[in-house]
Amino acid sequence: MRIDKFDLILDRCSTNEPYYAGQSVQGQIEVHAARRVRVGSLHVRLSGTVETGWRNKSSDLVVIVDHCNDSFRLHEGQHCIPFEIKLPLDVLSSIEREQHGSIRYMCTAVLDLPDNGGTQLVAEKEFRVFSLLNLDAPHLRDPAITAEEEDISTCCGLRKRYLAASMRIAETGLLPGETTRISLSIENRKKKRKRRRLRRKEKHECVLISLCQQIDFVSTARFDPLMVDRKTFTVAVESHGTCKGQECNGPETKEVEFCIPEGLPPTSVQADGLITVSYFFKLDLERFDVIVPVVIGSIKTPGSFS
Repeated sequence: MRIDKFDLILDRCSTNEPYYAGQSVQGQIEVHAARRVRVGSLHVRLSGTVETGWRNKSSDLVVIVDHCNDSFRLHEGQHCIPFEIKLPLDVLSSIEREQHGSIRYMCTAVLDLPDNGGTQLVAEKEFRVFSLLNLDAPHLRDPAITAEEEDISTCCGLRKRYLAASMRIAETGLLPGETTRISLSIENRKKKRKRRRLRRKEKHECVLISLCQQIDFVSTARFDPLMVDRKTFTVAVESHGTCKGQECNGPETKEVEFCIPEGLPPTSVQADGLITVSYFFKLDLERFDVIVPVVIGSIKTPGSFS
């Protein structure tokens, strides 16, 4: 073999940092020729695959960019061939859930050697891509608010306790790495009894605030494309605890600083029909949950528009 090394190196391989839609994927092809060799062509291709499947399966493969150098001869020794390919603006974000689905991107380099029986050398590197979602739209700068309440009764239908809660997120659109302010209002009122009771020691019970990621998968049956199956997975990507209101007290307001984790793919806005990603905050209470949908994006102008 005249070529004893053929490798593909991307500029973000070591950090695993994602590329964003519209950015350029940069890298280089490393070739070591044991002796002079004629090269037919060198192709560098970026491709994306969307696939879902458990017992059913549906998939789609798209070659998003293809680049080719002209024919040339390589002299003996080490060669580094740089390349730069710009990603389109309408790509989907990388995501993966084992045994259920994924959106993956691959950079592939193919070296044709016509003098060696039409041999092709192939090098591949997987990389991550995040879609471009601007959070500067006015409605994404508005607060997100949800309120819930419930009367808790005894078996005889008498009102025993009243529980109400609301959660307000400072802005609907959030950026990974930023800290947002969450306002909680919790009222936990218990009906008073006429007989006197010894006052118990006050207890401070904690509640959990979680930022949850929901991934929805759609798959068609292998032998019946008209049959569609759906699965949803929800995971808490970050959680903070705080004390809830004590019984017999009026509404109690709390302010919580919540840091959005780095590395979250943006909310899906262009549904591909197979995999979509969404986010919401959940306040986990004893009798019910308070759910506040939010949007995770990739670009946001510092400061508030309000």
